[in-house]
Amino acid sequence: MMMVIWFGRMMTTRPSYVSAFIVILFSSVFWVCAFGAVTTIDNRTPRLDDHGNIMDAHDGSIQKIGNLYYMHAMQYGLCEEPPNMGCDGAGMPSKCGFQMDHNISIWSSPSLASGSWTYVGDSISVADRPAGVVFRPHLVYNPTTKMYVLFWNYMRWGEQSLYAVAASFSPAGPFKLMNPALNVTRGGGGDFDVLVNDDGKGYIIYSQNYKMSIEELTPDYYHSAGGGATYMFDEYFVEAPIFMKKGSLYYALFGWCCCYCLQGSGVLVHTATNPMGPYTLQTGGDLACVSMNKTDDKILYDDLALHDVSDVTAIPTPGQGCQYHNTSTTSIVRSQQNYIIKVTSTTGETTYIWTGDRWQQAPDHIKGHEPQYWTPITFNKDGTISKMDWIDTFTFGV
Repeated sequence: MMMVIWFGRMMTTRPSYVSAFIVILFSSVFWVCAFGAVTTIDNRTPRLDDHGNIMDAHDGSIQKIGNLYYMHAMQYGLCEEPPNMGCDGAGMPSKCGFQMDHNISIWSSPSLASGSWTYVGDSISVADRPAGVVFRPHLVYNPTTKMYVLFWNYMRWGEQSLYAVAASFSPAGPFKLMNPALNVTRGGGGDFDVLVNDDGKGYIIYSQNYKMSIEELTPDYYHSAGGGATYMFDEYFVEAPIFMKKGSLYYALFGWCCCYCLQGSGVLVHTATNPMGPYTLQTGGDLACVSMNKTDDKILYDDLALHDVSDVTAIPTPGQGCQYHNTSTTSIVRSQQNYIIKVTSTTGETTYIWTGDRWQQAPDHIKGHEPQYWTPITFNKDGTISKMDWIDTFTFGV
């Protein structure tokens, strides 16, 4: 069915907040009358839990299971951000994003709305998982085993990074460790995503040595199927993949490496008619990286961030994210890609919501309070995805 979304103001206009409130109020009334239950996302304010606290939830997956949306995400805690770059290679073990005791938290919400999120608990205790710095937890459901399977990658100082796999009969956990070292063909454990195909087969897309590849998993998803069957992408220095299917097309989206970088990263889109490829790079270039001058930089910091430009203590990390190829570019949404949420309303409309982590942009400089940017993405008739832009608010049916 046709997807209808009400957008708030774009970056190029500057009405008052009173006007913005009137627009949101009018659009909400319109949506309730026409499309049933609705949610409005406001990217200008921190996302809150059901107690009014800023959510400590990052680089995870979100999907509807039963009547609730479940988020499995990293919890970074109340560590204060470094004053310059989030990952500059100096003293990394002491920095906020590289602690070994970060929880993989579980949240639930009936609507995805700020203020509706309930903290369910930790997915697995730190003591019960392999020692390491954990990143990017992602949950999938295995229709064959009827189990919820949770993946994460973890970094070990001075040793190879790995993937761990845990499982539970419920998305709310608790999860039991099934495999501490997923045997991917190329080794290592960079950013990843997992696709469950229509036939129940599982596939992992992952980065290792700055290159992206895909391979099939065993029927229980606890191991790689191996056999040397790997699809390799051409791009170098890439991470943060999203692996999904829409219609008859498989999508692999990823961007340039951005280790907690302020400037955010890009989005390259590849499509195929088979999960193992071959994949074709979408023409038209990156979806998120844009040119920047001093005026643009002022707009991006002052208008898009959760604080005034004078409060920004972080600086862009040279050679990373959108600045990997060009030092005068930045992400239009100042984010690194995280996940795409599929939302189907009670009336059958489907919205695909792209989420990205806005590193180094917490309103109080606390790592656990770094926000996310959410935006609906537009799929064109030919299967391509439209360029991204900043929007303050949008409303969609749930």
